[in-house]
Amino acid sequence: MPTQVTPEAVAWAYRLLLDREPENQDVVDDWVTKLTSLQELVQEFIRSDEFKAKYRLLRSPAMSGAEPKMRIETVLSEPDLQILFQHIQDTWQHLGETEPHFSVLTSELFEQSKIQETKAIFYESGQYEVDRLFKALDRNGINYSLFKSCLEYGCGVGRVTRWLSERFARVYGYDISRSHLQLAESYLAEEKIRNVTLHHIRKVQDIETLPKVDLVYSLIVLQHNPPPIINLIIREFIKILNPGGVAYFQVPTYRLDYAFSLKDYLSHEAQARQMEMHVLPQKQIFEIVKQEGGKVIEVIEDNLTGEVPYKEMSNTFIIQKAG
Repeated sequence: MPTQVTPEAVAWAYRLLLDREPENQDVVDDWVTKLTSLQELVQEFIRSDEFKAKYRLLRSPAMSGAEPKMRIETVLSEPDLQILFQHIQDTWQHLGETEPHFSVLTSELFEQSKIQETKAIFYESGQYEVDRLFKALDRNGINYSLFKSCLEYGCGVGRVTRWLSERFARVYGYDISRSHLQLAESYLAEEKIRNVTLHHIRKVQDIETLPKVDLVYSLIVLQHNPPPIINLIIREFIKILNPGGVAYFQVPTYRLDYAFSLKDYLSHEAQARQMEMHVLPQKQIFEIVKQEGGKVIEVIEDNLTGEVPYKEMSNTFIIQKAG
């Protein structure tokens, strides 16, 4: 049953999506009268001219085409990959214990001190993401009528997982943070979702044992991993697709002045337990797709990192495995 729209939910929608307070109580009451679910509330605000103008002004095309090459070291040694993985896992376990919802959507509205008031909107936002996925598949003429299974990599606290469960007979949710997974497990149980299986990725080798599925989904996740780990994960995404299956994932692909070397990373970034942002160039992603028997269907400039325009580009990729 849809969650009822309350005045509090409307007020939080204004704060979260439009970054302001409602004009007056009459406006709030009008929304409460008109709408029947939180899903409708979120969709109405996202479709509004004010929302579109706000985010069009904040974010514009990231690259001119004249940007210099990035220097990114290749790391293939399993011990070195495990060191990188372990650091990221420790960081996200800590974030899951301290600010689990904020670490998924970095808005102050989802900090622990406010989450009880904003939790409904937090989870409803996942349905918008799943709707966007299927619109992208429709736009590209991908026949998903026979898709039965989905793997979400970086499922976090279940924000998107819950809505994927309505579209697929079987959903596998994977995450490196046990603390996030515990919250996802509780939430899915509360929602009486029974077709989701959650899995904890404990070590880098676990990435190479993911199950075969019809669709892989991963947004605002890979960017928090160093390039060698992103490379490994994307390769596995393509490998585990059933014939004709689709991988739908997002990665930042350029940042001005970005560089990665194992030595520098371990000397500096890996000393702090905080959210990191990394990059993997489009060229490397295209090479992985080709090597693993995939086909690039679409590359979308998505602005999902929230970074300053003309300094970083992020892309959502739609990749299909040969049938």
